[in-house]
Amino acid sequence: MKASGLELYNFRNYEKETVSFGDEVNIIYGDNGMGKTNILEAVYYFSYGRSFRASGREIIKEGEKESKITLDFNNEERNYKGEIKFLSGKRKEIYLNEIELKKTSELLGNFICVLFTPDELGIIKGLPDERRRFCDSSIIPLRPQFIKELIRYRNLINQKNALLKSRNYKTLDVWNEKIAESGSKIMLMRGSYIERIEKKAKEVQKEISGGTENLEMKYNPSVKMGADINEIKENFVKKLAEYEEKEKENCFSMTGIHRDEIEFFINGKNAKNYASQGQIRTAVLSLKSAQMEIIKEENGNYPVMLLDDILSELDKKRRDFLISQIKGKQIIITCTDIENSFKNDGANIINIKNGRVI
Repeated sequence: MKASGLELYNFRNYEKETVSFGDEVNIIYGDNGMGKTNILEAVYYFSYGRSFRASGREIIKEGEKESKITLDFNNEERNYKGEIKFLSGKRKEIYLNEIELKKTSELLGNFICVLFTPDELGIIKGLPDERRRFCDSSIIPLRPQFIKELIRYRNLINQKNALLKSRNYKTLDVWNEKIAESGSKIMLMRGSYIERIEKKAKEVQKEISGGTENLEMKYNPSVKMGADINEIKENFVKKLAEYEEKEKENCFSMTGIHRDEIEFFINGKNAKNYASQGQIRTAVLSLKSAQMEIIKEENGNYPVMLLDDILSELDKKRRDFLISQIKGKQIIITCTDIENSFKNDGANIINIKNGRVI
């Protein structure tokens, strides 16, 4: 999987710019606030159909009515041209090889990237929703139908909450049945993925730490797992029944996959409470490396790796590990100090200044 060129039109702080990418290491450098991360954000849109930033506001350049980003990319089989238009009212249009896609989910799986930013160190130390988000966003490129199920579940919960607030409980059992059906599918995919990524991340953690650190992941769903989808659904229905009176009293849904937790352990201790900063950085780096290997196993191509100002967060040992991982992969890096970036004579250097490619 390789991205060859990106066009930006009224996107964030860019008026009209073209960025060309090399097949391996691409270094985007410039001072803070120049728009380096905006380039990674634009590339990321073609993998997930959304931004990785908390707020998607101000995508359209100030004073303009619409914005557009275009990405040329390819895998071993064919070339693609993706185009996303951002219109007023948070609307967007998506095209792939000049064919308009009716749903964002139709874009998923065609271009895949893996993002690594300093914020993602919160996967270990942050709130449960950050860990759920990491897990879900890792599954989406592999199983595009997963996002449809997440959206369906979210809508069902919203509808149930509205019902609880209205105190009209006539159809509550119907909504609980639908929530159990959707939630059990999500639980099954989450559980399967966590088991898979743990095996690979465990190996990487040992490699980076010289065999001194054992990384484990534990999926703690709100509902008891089962041997198959039917048993999980049955457990889900029972759990919802247990919480029915509490939910009526509080007027909102109190159990389900939106309350799931994923825990990390290093040498048997909960990483959130006991891991050092170095161990956390190693664990996140291990997860990202494992994520890339799983994608390669699934579709035969490594994803594009996006590193947003992460090199300053890593010591020499972890930087050296990253360097060892770049062969055969395309990496797009942002940094403020090119001298301390990857020492690679063949790197494609992109200088950004005031929203312009210099």
